Amino acid sequence: MLKTKDEVVVTVPVMPAELTNWSRSERSVCSICKPGDGEEIVEVLAAARARGLSVVPHGAGHSYTDAALNTDGVVIDVTGMRRILSWNPEAGIMRVEPGATLRDVVSVALPDGWWPAITPSTPDVTIGGCVAMNVTGKNAWKCGSFGEYVLAMDVVLATGEARHLTPERDAQLFQAFVGSAGLLGIITAITLRLRRVASDQVTVRTRSAGSLDEILAVFAEEAQASDFLEAWIDGFAAGRRLGRGQVSCATLRDVAGDTHSSFPIPNIWDRMAAPAARMIGNLCRPTLMSNVRVANEINNWWGRQMSRRQARQTGLIPYTYYPAAALAGYPALLPQGIETFQAFVPHDRAREIFAEILQYSQKREHMPIWCIVKQHRRDPFLLSYQVDGYSLELNYRRTHQTAQALERALQRMIAIVIDAGGRLYLAKDHFLTHTQYRRSVGSPAIDAFLHLKWQYDPDALLQSNLFRRVFQSSDG
Repeated sequence: MLKTKDEVVVTVPVMPAELTNWSRSERSVCSICKPGDGEEIVEVLAAARARGLSVVPHGAGHSYTDAALNTDGVVIDVTGMRRILSWNPEAGIMRVEPGATLRDVVSVALPDGWWPAITPSTPDVTIGGCVAMNVTGKNAWKCGSFGEYVLAMDVVLATGEARHLTPERDAQLFQAFVGSAGLLGIITAITLRLRRVASDQVTVRTRSAGSLDEILAVFAEEAQASDFLEAWIDGFAAGRRLGRGQVSCATLRDVAGDTHSSFPIPNIWDRMAAPAARMIGNLCRPTLMSNVRVANEINNWWGRQMSRRQARQTGLIPYTYYPAAALAGYPALLPQGIETFQAFVPHDRAREIFAEILQYSQKREHMPIWCIVKQHRRDPFLLSYQVDGYSLELNYRRTHQTAQALERALQRMIAIVIDAGGRLYLAKDHFLTHTQYRRSVGSPAIDAFLHLKWQYDPDALLQSNLFRRVFQSSDG
């Protein structure tokens, strides 16, 4: 039990903690609490206000950045609120608490023939986090973003007021809340509309491409027929081979009577995979970049072989989600983390800007260890980062020796994107400034968002390191 200076009693345990973000070793000293329901969230908000502390919600911690870090403030960990509140298998509508994960949703819904309309590449993100960052997936050009499938949200505003938001009745606040990084209120329940699937299998074709032009041409050719598209490209390839790689083109199987399974129960081999991945990561760390170069050559050769073969069948779960062992090996392989750069650029500038970014990165000798291209469309949310075009995601090894030079290079790449009318994703950006973010998203959107924030959070109780970086000028 905690008693504040104004005699507000908090029955939720509040503990000192040091949080780090998912991708790098940035540390944030804060107080952390884990409420069990909306009433306890109201309690924590009142106590934080009485002590003059800011607050931000925190899910599973899969944002790569400072979105859920709040140095010297309070972090509300919602992972204890993870119940499936209701499930309608006839309509495909599920109501969950914010700490429920995509794994929880899929485990219940897929056996009944339903799948999340939008999902990122890990099943262990919270649904609250998916809404807060408005995530996308391999079908973004066709199905949009996660928030487009949210039918309603129960939220607690900074004042402690509980609200039930729907896109029809509360259009302005709802469209600002989705993608707001927890800066307008704390979500306590989400109602989702899922997608009916006839099978838990997908048909996958691999198409090899010898250049960036060919990658984008494959996207254009496959956009109508495919349900999912994602390209891997070789960040080391230069000259006429710049942007070479392969595109994974997948379609949902539409076979009546197919069975629907879910996540398998881990066996002994699954339990051994994570320690093995950590061991391999430790062994490969000294020669990481040369190994990546060789792996890229092998992957390109494999892609050419696969493109000559017939389509193959695979499970929807393993196609969509990275294996847990891959994430387990990451800290051993990259102990100082990664820097991720994801640029969203309009169709007519994508080829030019992606080529300029790749060439600039290579010239500065910052070689990306993996690179992904996806196609996107605009969505209706106030702080949308998507454009009608493509995204290029580059991931770099971070070391103490290269951190400053890499940051300067990424700042230049950010400027290239913004000058081209592009945008950056707040869940994968560390370096956008207040001025750059305003230029990218546009002053009308930023001003409208801040107007709503001061309306519903007049004391700016809800803050984070990200809020102070991109919504406040350097002089406060």
